[in-house]
Amino acid sequence: MAPTQVLSAQDEQEKLLDEALQNVKSQSFQMKRCLDKSKLMDGLKHASNMLSELRTSMLSPKSYYELYMAISDELHHLELYLVDEFEKGRRVADLYELVQYAGNIIPRLYLLITVGVVYIKCNEHSRKDILSDLVEMCRGVQHPLRGLFLRNYLLQSTKNILPDTEMQDECAGDVSDKRSNNDGSVSDSIDFVLLNFSEMNKLW
Repeated sequence: MAPTQVLSAQDEQEKLLDEALQNVKSQSFQMKRCLDKSKLMDGLKHASNMLSELRTSMLSPKSYYELYMAISDELHHLELYLVDEFEKGRRVADLYELVQYAGNIIPRLYLLITVGVVYIKCNEHSRKDILSDLVEMCRGVQHPLRGLFLRNYLLQSTKNILPDTEMQDECAGDVSDKRSNNDGSVSDSIDFVLLNFSEMNKLW
């Protein structure tokens, strides 16, 4: 009788990671195919399926990081597509609300962050309100590994679009100044970063 082959921990990790990456590759291909055909909702469904791979508890931090990076690259493609569509005037009504119907919280929050960034870049909503909403919603994931990577995605996605202006005097300011106040200030950016960092510390 042939001896039973037992996979080492490293081999098992490589096998699990390879299977997850293959599914990411397949789902991202279908996502891009749907986006090319302007089938956004179908594309978001495949994006959600792809993001479901991040629900795993089987991968080591190193393997999870590799999976996270592969998925982040694909989400960037979705973000660029949405920004392009919005800039062409092909806006999808209530998209920020629609992605909140994703079946599981992990895909839901990654999609919410991606769409939230698009809304900010296209001036669809108050930057201050969206950032506040996103950092609070991420509290829904309390698993240490999944939560840390989710909050890292939030930080990496928003680092170049945080409010960077000083708060204007609302009484003296004109309409554009008040709009700027609603968009947030440097103080709001600091609060956002510190709150996100504080929540990350709680996950260790």
